[in-house]
Amino acid sequence: MSVIPVARLVRALDRDGLLTQQYGSLPASVTGLADDSRAVVKGGLFIAVRGSVIDGHDYLPAAEKAGATLAIVEQPARTKLPTLLVSDGRRAAAVAAAAAFDEPAAELSLVAVTGTNGKTTTVGILRHLLDTPRGAAASIGTLGVLHGSAGAPLPGGSGLTTPGPVEFQRVLRALADKGVRSVAIEVSSHSLDQRRVEGVTFDAGVFTNLTRDHLDYHGSMDRYFEAKTRLTEYLAPDGVAVVNADDSAWDGLKANHVMTFGITAADADMRATDVVYTPRGSEWKLTAGGDRANVLLPLIGSFNVANALGAAAAAWARGQAVFDIAERLTALPQIPGRLEVLHEHPTVLRDYAHTPDALERALGAVRPFTPGRLIVLFGCGGDRDRGKRPLMGAVAERLADHAIITSDNPRTEDPERILDDIAAGMRTTTYERIEDRRAAIARALAIADPASDVVLLAGKGHETYQIRGTTLLPFDEREIVTEMLGGVA
Repeated sequence: MSVIPVARLVRALDRDGLLTQQYGSLPASVTGLADDSRAVVKGGLFIAVRGSVIDGHDYLPAAEKAGATLAIVEQPARTKLPTLLVSDGRRAAAVAAAAAFDEPAAELSLVAVTGTNGKTTTVGILRHLLDTPRGAAASIGTLGVLHGSAGAPLPGGSGLTTPGPVEFQRVLRALADKGVRSVAIEVSSHSLDQRRVEGVTFDAGVFTNLTRDHLDYHGSMDRYFEAKTRLTEYLAPDGVAVVNADDSAWDGLKANHVMTFGITAADADMRATDVVYTPRGSEWKLTAGGDRANVLLPLIGSFNVANALGAAAAAWARGQAVFDIAERLTALPQIPGRLEVLHEHPTVLRDYAHTPDALERALGAVRPFTPGRLIVLFGCGGDRDRGKRPLMGAVAERLADHAIITSDNPRTEDPERILDDIAAGMRTTTYERIEDRRAAIARALAIADPASDVVLLAGKGHETYQIRGTTLLPFDEREIVTEMLGGVA
């Protein structure tokens, strides 16, 4: 980052009504900015953000020791550094970062995607649709920062679904400088609640679905809904809320401009009609604005038709023709970790399904094309919503022929207690319980009939690690299955 004039930051904070006072002799410029004291550079700016667990003000001494010469704070008595006092540190971090990187969002067309499930797939489809000879596209989300239709990885993203405000603006600047013109972004409920995307506007916001998740953070479905729908506040004046009309959970959503999509909703603006599902995807007609075009979607299941429709509706709202959208959907690359085929004979799939609704959708998508037994292996994350664990157990017992419950990312919880919570939702004793996930995978593959059974590895998806305690351990299910069976055959 080049030298940042402090006057530019002051103007931005003042413009947004965040700046309340200045203390000390402010430097004319800073050499960088950070909301993590470990990333502070000599001559840099530290932004003290009060989080849900950690208060950035506690790290002001560390920032000063690292060479910070300016701080943005809500509590000026906590530091001797020259300070900009703000009313809301979270929002100030986003606004200051946007100003520091010279407002990169103004050079980009941004499309946001939120919802409980489907964000990663929808963003991946959008990146493919929006990547044209007239302008390159990129995506930011769970899979990191990806460039172009093929999804070439780029540095950045911080490992969060939606990066923190400083990293977010840094990535946008890097993409703009690379010549990218359209960016599809996963926007999580946490990021909306924490105002990480403050200071940017979106040309469209896609609302995929809303089911139980993250109640350990939000506390109730009403607050979860409120966080998700906050995305409408970041739409441009002519921006469009692209809403799944098949999900009644969005009935209370309000926006100036709304476009709907759906499979069953007859009055949706964009629809999939005459849908036929196949073992490797679906065939249907994309219908919108009086136009109809054939689609051969190479993604499995009805929920992926919905994801494709959400992405297609956003692209249509931005002026892309229905026939062009249909052609590009047919040429869509596979999305990593989303009902991704790892092996055939037996068929082994991995999917990120880690909520009751997502697990039900994944099992429901695979069932019609399973001639033998459907074997599911899954767990639940530690230090997260315990209430969904028995619900996932019940879904697996109801929809699979055989279930193996195992660890996902146990984090700092006792893995066996997590399995107890899952098992509480299972009425029979026909399932297996194998805490070690590698051993559980080996068991699932050993009992699968190569000629007829399907094994679904649920929960980890694209992840290449497992979190035990606070340590990330290598754990890539693609590599593990390849080692055990030899990969896709």
